[in-house]
Amino acid sequence: MTKKKEPRGNKHKRRTKDKLRVRGSLYVAIPFLALVFLIGGGWLFIRNRKASPVTPAEIEAEIIPSEGEQTPYGIALSIENTPMFIEYHHTASLTSQQEAIIRDALLPLKAPCCDDNSMATCCCPCNLAKSVWGLSSSLIVEKDYDAAQVREAALQWLRFIFSDYYVIQELRNRDVDPGTYGLSYEDSCYAGLCELPFVEGGCGGMERLRL
Repeated sequence: MTKKKEPRGNKHKRRTKDKLRVRGSLYVAIPFLALVFLIGGGWLFIRNRKASPVTPAEIEAEIIPSEGEQTPYGIALSIENTPMFIEYHHTASLTSQQEAIIRDALLPLKAPCCDDNSMATCCCPCNLAKSVWGLSSSLIVEKDYDAAQVREAALQWLRFIFSDYYVIQELRNRDVDPGTYGLSYEDSCYAGLCELPFVEGGCGGMERLRL
């Protein structure tokens, strides 16, 4: 049986339709694929960006107060405030209720020079501890601060005078190894660093203040 030949005109029309159909599919597919790649690439960029470890400089800018920064209690941050705070610790006369406020305020804070101890006691009355206790006393007596306000002010002061400790702890909190940046921590009190200034990781001395 002989096949009927398709007329040339019909064959040409069919081929034209097929070409148009393929071309139309491409017009739809190409923008769709471009959108997929765009979204996928953006997601990978965001994921890689999030995976990039935070740096000590970024942490410092985020949580460490700077010299001259204003405080809620009206005294700008300065290392030169240390003797004033220590003097207040020695001269303040607190009621049992005020002492309880200091205890409640400082118990949740670790002493950065020996962080197996609370800032309420430290492991010894070093100048770092006495500066925090004096600041806390002055805020309760002079400003009538409650425990939460005292805690916030004490933490700001500690981050200012002992910044490296808090940068290292925050790196660890974010699953970043401080050693990657050459940073390490050892308890100043147990490493015999008590007589060094704060900036060198010490306690600012035990009796004579070393700034």
